[in-house]
Amino acid sequence: MKPFYLLLILLCTAGTLSAQTLRLSPEASVSILTHAPGTELYSVFGHIAVRVSDPQNEIDLLFNYGTFDFRTKHFYFKFAQGLLPYQLSCMPYRDFVEGHLSDPRGIRVQVLALDSTGKQQLFDKLVENYKPANRTYLYNFLYDNCSTRIRDLIEQSVSPHSVQWNSREEHKSFWNLLDEYLVRMPWVKWGIHTILGQSGSQTATPYEYMFLPDYLMKALEGATVEGQPIVSEAYSLYETPDPATSSPWYTSPFFVFTLSALLLAGAILLTGSPALLKGSAFLLFAASGAVGVLLVFLGYFTEHPITAPNLNLIWANPLNLPVAFTLFRKTPGHIIRGYLLAYGIVLLIGFPLWFWALPAVPAASLPLLLLFALLAFRLRQQ
Repeated sequence: MKPFYLLLILLCTAGTLSAQTLRLSPEASVSILTHAPGTELYSVFGHIAVRVSDPQNEIDLLFNYGTFDFRTKHFYFKFAQGLLPYQLSCMPYRDFVEGHLSDPRGIRVQVLALDSTGKQQLFDKLVENYKPANRTYLYNFLYDNCSTRIRDLIEQSVSPHSVQWNSREEHKSFWNLLDEYLVRMPWVKWGIHTILGQSGSQTATPYEYMFLPDYLMKALEGATVEGQPIVSEAYSLYETPDPATSSPWYTSPFFVFTLSALLLAGAILLTGSPALLKGSAFLLFAASGAVGVLLVFLGYFTEHPITAPNLNLIWANPLNLPVAFTLFRKTPGHIIRGYLLAYGIVLLIGFPLWFWALPAVPAASLPLLLLFALLAFRLRQQ
């Protein structure tokens, strides 16, 4: 039986053989493949994988730490909780090349300058990690994902030496890093900024930047082991035009929210219509309350690392949801009137404080603070 098929049997079944029985030849090479960001949400931050090629042993495999199974029980609930299991997958490299034709994103290849021991250590760890008992892990977008796993794998493979990343300190927050990929998706950017808590504005270290594949690729360009570059060769496997880097200004959340808030506020003040006031307030309070429930859930009942504390709860207060269903009473009760007064005051105080403290509240949400304050005070007067 050819070594290639022997390896596939090992990797694609129970993995009963020892990784150490699969010895790479001196011709073997290990490469890091970095996929350019795509146009779809799932691909907007790029991707990264490891290729192990050994012509003498007829081995050419791609290892991918970013695989998950839609058939997982309670898939979406686990995803929301941050408890969705991801796993290491393995496929013949030729199958990857054929499959890539349906998603033609740019790919940058970096061949690692590992000695025979380093290549074998990295390959052994991949085979060991692919065993059924080891291949699954709890994905964490910022701290444990397909990119950080490969970074850690490279570090472990040069042991007992260490990788000198030689990364420059750029003083970027997690927000800054994510925003670089969301310029042409302003509504996604607004949603992510709303979901992420105040912790998202903390400065990340260059080592932490490498949760993004592009930043791991850049770090590898300057990385050394015992003074020698860790990358021996780099080239483009596929090249594609850069996607558009902006979207029309009139489709941005800030413009849409500002225009909508002005029109609605003007209509309420000019007409004085109780039906318009209560109808619009019901929809907006119910929607913001539902957003608030989601933020509380993500911040305090999941494993996501930077979703709490979240100052977007100032305007997206979960209490808005039950309050919304009391608005069609002829006059609000004392408790509701007290809540509306406190809610409106907090919003008015929060608006100028935003410019001073720059909290983790998107600027596009500022019109909502003023609109909700207006609704709260007008409802209280009914």
